[in-house]
Amino acid sequence: MLVVPHSKCDINESFNYTSPPLGIGYIASYLRKFGNHEIKIHDGLLQNTRVTDFAETLSTYSPTVVGISGQTTPSIYDVYQTAKEVKNHNPAILVVVGGAHVTFQDGQVLRECPEIDVVVRGEGEVTMSVLLEKVDQFQQHDGVLGTTIRKNSSIIRNPDRPYISNLDDVPYPDYVALNLRSYFPRGKRIAPMITSRGCPYHCTFCSSSRITGKRWRGRSPENVLEEVKMLQEVYGVEDVTFLDDLFTFDHQRVREICSRMILDADDIGWTCSSRADIMTRHPEMTDWLKKAGCHTLYIGAESGSQKILNRIKKGIRLDQIVSAVKRAKQVGLEVVLSFILGIPGETKEDIRSTIDFACKLDPDLAQFTICTPYPGTPMYDEAMEKGWLAVNDWSEFTVLEPVMDLPNLSRSSIKQQLRRAYYRFYTRPGFIWRQIKMKNLDIFRVAFRSVFNRFRK
Repeated sequence: MLVVPHSKCDINESFNYTSPPLGIGYIASYLRKFGNHEIKIHDGLLQNTRVTDFAETLSTYSPTVVGISGQTTPSIYDVYQTAKEVKNHNPAILVVVGGAHVTFQDGQVLRECPEIDVVVRGEGEVTMSVLLEKVDQFQQHDGVLGTTIRKNSSIIRNPDRPYISNLDDVPYPDYVALNLRSYFPRGKRIAPMITSRGCPYHCTFCSSSRITGKRWRGRSPENVLEEVKMLQEVYGVEDVTFLDDLFTFDHQRVREICSRMILDADDIGWTCSSRADIMTRHPEMTDWLKKAGCHTLYIGAESGSQKILNRIKKGIRLDQIVSAVKRAKQVGLEVVLSFILGIPGETKEDIRSTIDFACKLDPDLAQFTICTPYPGTPMYDEAMEKGWLAVNDWSEFTVLEPVMDLPNLSRSSIKQQLRRAYYRFYTRPGFIWRQIKMKNLDIFRVAFRSVFNRFRK
């Protein structure tokens, strides 16, 4: 049984939408392909899911192994609670936890939660398959690469598992076990996809390269299009969101994917992410994206200060951000930009520059978050070394609450600047008028729901 714990999520509450957990979907499909396993998925984040639903499912299904997603840092205490519920139901069940947070906090997780037996670090497909093979053969599960285990009174960290070299060998997520249709938002059938893993860049706030490796690995265009067509034909999907950190890293692969989309899936819309330097280096890519049905481009701008961009080792220049946004708008792509406030070394003037920069660029949407040093990132290592962390409660690592006391910025001032950023950007008359002309009333519903939720809390 593969489980996403029931937990509170401000983003899900605001947008009234939950994305399918592709990570455990991939594990489910891999286990079916390379083993004789009966698998059930329980997603506690789905809308209208009750806390008691997991206990009921557990009693009905009676699994021998429960794998829990510990992907996000704020949800780790919900992971602990889920593990306790499993062991209360049946102490003989093997409890396995995987995901980003536990990959880097494996020892702490096992010490804090005695109900967890095994932590799977990094990519989980092969490791879970090998682990379950040992369980099926009634063998001891020590010695499995990519795991950290509790053995008697000791915690043993086995060596890392090599990354999967050919992602085409990994079957598509188990959409049947996921019950994909239950995730479609009202009025539109949208599905996420992941077509690549790995990141060669060095952003100090991101742990992606430490989880999926420094070498970028992409699925073949043929493999990508087969999944798109399957989603369209079997589930009636109208829109695909490519969740890759670096969908556009290999511009020749992008060109081939776009060509195939035009030939075989020209009636489906899609969204992808990119970097400003990649889009500036290959400006013709915006034409390929637009012609192939891409309607929205997500770019991590992060800051309006070159000094701060250099500080976080983003590897881009302000003029590249300007150029990438301008080019995307010229071909008719909607642009979503992300910005981070409260970065170490930042001043109030730097934050004001970021807010001014966001308003000047005038993207269709802007996402502002508070700099949060997640475990596994170089920024977390620096924060620990310099004593910046002011919060020990992982549930507060939401990117909406400041968790660092910085020399130049107090936590209260960072929170104030976050409110100011959203107010400045989204109350501009030009932005409001554009949404009205586009009849995009959803954004006002989301804003009202967010304000209501904050007021209620």
